[in-house]
Amino acid sequence: MSLLLLALLALTASTSANPTIYDIVNQFGFPSGIVPDSVASYSTAPADGDSFTFSISLKKPCYVKYDYLVHFDTEISGKITYGKITELKGLQAQSFWFWLNIDEIKVDGSSLQFTLGLVTVKSDIALFVAIPTCKDKVLAACDQSFKLISRKLPRSAGVIEQVIME
Repeated sequence: MSLLLLALLALTASTSANPTIYDIVNQFGFPSGIVPDSVASYSTAPADGDSFTFSISLKKPCYVKYDYLVHFDTEISGKITYGKITELKGLQAQSFWFWLNIDEIKVDGSSLQFTLGLVTVKSDIALFVAIPTCKDKVLAACDQSFKLISRKLPRSAGVIEQVIME
């Protein structure tokens, strides 16, 4: 049995320190920000070898803007091993006008690699360090539009951005 498996079992069995889902994803080499802030509950169970199945329940479905707009269903599940999440259910990313299921997430150096069907996309792992706030679709889309517009504004528009953000 691997040291990682023993460590995770000890971590989840401990009654004095209940780990958060963020602690668990960190134990598997992922940044906390791959899971939004609206977690209601989660569960893990040993699968095969060094992998665990997991299920995360969110308070409600929501959207988070990373490089792409990502939709989190109320239930997210999959299988996690160190540096890799497979059999993922409950996540979709928007690419142009289409929503694609995120099937797998893998740590690749300083990037996270997302598999969306036949498409593979990499994002800087730094985007996922902070735990994101869940938003309704309209608010997440507004965030995206504001960022696109603010990039096109002249530098002096920074004052406008500061006023809007307050």
